[in-house]
Amino acid sequence: MKWNTDTEATSHITPHQHWIRNYTPYRVSIHLADNRVIYSEGVGTIVFHPLVNKKDSRDVELTQILHVPALQNNLLPVLYLMRQKQFDIHISFNTISFSCSGSVLFTATIDNNNIGYLNGTTLSSSEQVHMSSTLPFNLSLWHKRLCHHKYRGIKMLIKDNLVEGLVIDSAAKPYSVCKPCIAGKMYANLFLSSDTRATELLGLVHSDLHSVGTSSNGGLMYWITFIDDLSCFKVVLSLKKKSDLFGAFKTFKAYAENATGMTLKSFRCDKGGEYCICPKSSLLIWINMVLQNSIELKTIHNRMV
Repeated sequence: MKWNTDTEATSHITPHQHWIRNYTPYRVSIHLADNRVIYSEGVGTIVFHPLVNKKDSRDVELTQILHVPALQNNLLPVLYLMRQKQFDIHISFNTISFSCSGSVLFTATIDNNNIGYLNGTTLSSSEQVHMSSTLPFNLSLWHKRLCHHKYRGIKMLIKDNLVEGLVIDSAAKPYSVCKPCIAGKMYANLFLSSDTRATELLGLVHSDLHSVGTSSNGGLMYWITFIDDLSCFKVVLSLKKKSDLFGAFKTFKAYAENATGMTLKSFRCDKGGEYCICPKSSLLIWINMVLQNSIELKTIHNRMV
């Protein structure tokens, strides 16, 4: 449960989802030292309660924490904090100190295996604490905290002393482009409905993977749907792990082709990532059919599922 100080890591990583606040699904590949590739499932923030000189210190909020269930350890990216977050890091005989703006925020103790572990505890997302952000108090931070209020308005609040506690301690220029602001002003054109359907059984099959959220008594956590575009005939299979998906697909394919006497020709999913974990024997090679992708994580094109 300790945080391992890692000079090769490029992001904060933890397998413990219950620590993470403001959890958002997020999938990104992570390359390990043994050349394995694993994937994150979400991102958020955590609150760490440090011990500095064996005394309780002010709680610290760490941002952009990747949730990676397949990893065994919690990794704190030392060089990332130093280069990207302007931390001052001092390493002595058996202690690593992490300072920002002249204050020591937390420390790590180096053990006999030359591994540094943070001194303190990580608070679960359900615990109410007083948090101190490691981010600099610049216009960009206040822009986010004030629901993406315009920069000119924030400067006016400070200049005219209209609020208390709004402090700017960094002269860094705000980002010229704010993605959430741009996304909030965007709109999607209407998708016109279409009566076009497959002209034969198994001409097109729609599929999607769903999470149950809570494991059943038998350990089932997921269910996968297969829907024929022409007949709307549905098949639902339960899974214990996402890695069981390929086996479920082969079961459905054999059942459907034996029942109809037809060959599965086209297959459509929403690029949610579930079919990325199939074995190296690619679907396109193994079943010799057309694989279609709808808009990622949107059901408007994959309307059947």
